[in-house]
Amino acid sequence: MNGSLARFGLRRRALGARFESSENYLADRVSNVEIYRRLFSEFCAFSGKTVLELGSSSGYLLAGLLEREQFRALGADMDTRALARGRATYGDKITFVQSTASSIPLPDSSVDVIYTVDTVEHLSRPREIFEDCHRILRPGGMLLSHFTPWFGPWGSHLEDIITFPWAHVVFSMDTLLNVAADLYDSEDYVPACYWFDPETGARRENPYVDHERWREFLNRITIHEFVRIVRDLPFRMVHVRRLGFGGRAYAWARGVKALAQLPLLDELFCSALFCVLEKPR
Repeated sequence: MNGSLARFGLRRRALGARFESSENYLADRVSNVEIYRRLFSEFCAFSGKTVLELGSSSGYLLAGLLEREQFRALGADMDTRALARGRATYGDKITFVQSTASSIPLPDSSVDVIYTVDTVEHLSRPREIFEDCHRILRPGGMLLSHFTPWFGPWGSHLEDIITFPWAHVVFSMDTLLNVAADLYDSEDYVPACYWFDPETGARRENPYVDHERWREFLNRITIHEFVRIVRDLPFRMVHVRRLGFGGRAYAWARGVKALAQLPLLDELFCSALFCVLEKPR
């Protein structure tokens, strides 16, 4: 695997080894827990509260946060397999519920804090699910949202195979998916770890051929569309922060982080949007 990856070395140089194994990928995701905890703690503490992660997958971020402070942890996701893995892994430490595109099966005013990380861009009905978040939050409760806007450097979610930022701004998604499909089928290319069956180790069928699936996978929400949606809802907007492009993958881009704060340019240079909403008391 390492030899083949070296022949397509851009992914390794840009993104490190996190796509090479499930262990590396999970470790990379969990390594961000402290970043999220510091970000969230600026606005609320989790300790002693009922906290829901919307789009929890198997609950690894919740588990990481539980190592730092104690709270009642709830995870909501539409993926039944992810929920099953979470229940098997964490037992009664985390309570999992299966959400739908527009609802979360929890009682009214039963949750103190809801947070969501890298999920908003995948919601098919964001307005409706945020309305349901408002329903289940207690008065004074917080909704913390962190996601990748569409026009940001990695808005296409193809960075594991097309490692150039803003490729989807220059080319259509159909073009990028066609290129990705050809690369995936080439003999020299080793896909990211999640494109292998965890039980058999077999390479999955080409995931880039079905363009309709990708249209469903990404709602292409922009910063301004997101802000417009939440302003129409009965939340109080506490804080909006545009996190600039840079970090481990492209250190040279740190010099342009300030562009994420400028009107219009924010859509391109914001790699993640962080928003804090409060349900009025």
